[in-house]
Amino acid sequence: MAVNPKQELVWQGRLHLGDEPGVYGDASYCGITAELPLTVQRLDASDTTATSFRIILDTEALQTFSGSPGHEITILIYEPDPGQQFRLIERTLASARFTGNDNNHKEIIVNVGSETGPFRISVRFRCDTTVTPGLYDDFIWQKLSLLAEKFAFFASFGFPS
Repeated sequence: MAVNPKQELVWQGRLHLGDEPGVYGDASYCGITAELPLTVQRLDASDTTATSFRIILDTEALQTFSGSPGHEITILIYEPDPGQQFRLIERTLASARFTGNDNNHKEIIVNVGSETGPFRISVRFRCDTTVTPGLYDDFIWQKLSLLAEKFAFFASFGFPS
């Protein structure tokens, strides 16, 4: 599969998700859940006409059983708590399920509205645990990218202060 030339690579690596450590000796084993932080900004903070972007996950060897709901992806945003200084409120922006039918590539539309940003978000990837332990899928999370029409948004890895 060719990478979309307009998509921005935010993170690339080899995270092993699943319940069998050591299946992939060349990857960091993180168990059944991994979560990566991103800071998303508008290219032009004064232009709030674009309200959404796509988060793209690419994997290796992701499979699911027929009838399984799939692996859970949750996009969270961290916003200032108006009631407490230096506190954040975590809110779900989008969620989706990643199955073997997605062919190791999943795109999720994230709507942030017309706020100016920056947007501190995280992408949580959790193994499907509806099957019996020992049968959890073991796979590699390889890439995390962002795709925004007319490059209206861009992302950096982490939460810079």
